[in-house]
Amino acid sequence: MNSSNLIFFCLVIMNEAILISSSNWSTKVNLTHEHLTHSIPTRQATFVGAILAIVFIFFGLIGNLILIITILSVKKLRSNIINIFIVSLQFNDLLNIGFNQFFVGLSYANRNWVGGPLICTLVVYFSTICMGCLLWHHCLIAIHRLMVVVYPNLLRRMSVKTYIIVSLVITRILPILCCIPSFLTKSIAYSQRALRCSSRNKIQIYINITILILLPNVIIIFSFIGIFVHVLHATHTTVRTNTNTVSTSHSLRREIRITKMFAILFTLFFLGYHPYGFVRAFDKRSQLHPDIYVLLTLLYCISICASPLVYGIMNNQLRHECMRVLFNCWHCYKIDDYKKYSHHRLNSTLTTTTTHSTIIRNGEDVADEQTCTTPSLRRTKMKYLKKKKSSVPLVDTACV
Repeated sequence: MNSSNLIFFCLVIMNEAILISSSNWSTKVNLTHEHLTHSIPTRQATFVGAILAIVFIFFGLIGNLILIITILSVKKLRSNIINIFIVSLQFNDLLNIGFNQFFVGLSYANRNWVGGPLICTLVVYFSTICMGCLLWHHCLIAIHRLMVVVYPNLLRRMSVKTYIIVSLVITRILPILCCIPSFLTKSIAYSQRALRCSSRNKIQIYINITILILLPNVIIIFSFIGIFVHVLHATHTTVRTNTNTVSTSHSLRREIRITKMFAILFTLFFLGYHPYGFVRAFDKRSQLHPDIYVLLTLLYCISICASPLVYGIMNNQLRHECMRVLFNCWHCYKIDDYKKYSHHRLNSTLTTTTTHSTIIRNGEDVADEQTCTTPSLRRTKMKYLKKKKSSVPLVDTACV
């Protein structure tokens, strides 16, 4: 009796242990499943993000291509230093939109990375290079604007061609050199929260924040502040002394308009990229929801794709030339279609006329009734009949 009770007691303990272990295992499985579901963005966020990204990528590519073709095809636009910087910026945006943002939009549509590990690594490098190139472009443009408005004598002494070459070289070489730590350590890994790869190297993150973000931002902000302070001081002294020079005021208004255009572009990029960059740099514990990364990525994509719209609104010359180039392309296309249509119609008329005249000469009346349906063919027949009647000899009535 005691042995049977002991066996029953042992079975009860074993059953309880199995139930406890199974419940613990199920809770662990549920926790891991919840962790995986919360570590990637939701379906609603990725669906909306994919649609908006594809739409803005499409219009951004078309706008950048139209701007580049217009500036390179018009001589008076091609000879301006500002337009050279704009073309360089648009080529940078084409790479960023057509490669980086395109694969990000595909990852949102698939809810997973679709380009493979090599493309994932290249997107990290190209994102860093395009971001640094864009900010340093704005930095050197702001320095040029400062010299044009505030220090025009200094600008006359220096070579404009040398400044353009040095600026374009710096904007390309400096971001590439900043990617060396990440390339040497191979610290790029895939992030489920952002659905793309990112750099985990602390030195690389520090270099990106200091050299590629903070330093050009500080130079740009101080340059624009110096420009607007000088403009306010110049307008105040002009009003006080009552000296109005038409040419000086017109040129100054033009330079202020160009400066405002680049200030709006910089503000748009500042509000679009910097929240995303700082969140990616400082959210090491992954405390933010993954949908926030989708929202910040969309803001960055919109800020890049909207630059052609800003150029068209703020620059009247670029807008008119772009409209003229588009109208000429459409007009040439319509003329080519009209020429092809008229040439085809002329060939068809000539072939039908020649076949009809051949039938009349051979005297085939049945075929003549079938082919003589158009006015041109009727006219041809009447001319032939008149010619035939005129060839009949008339009766000589002289003797009568």
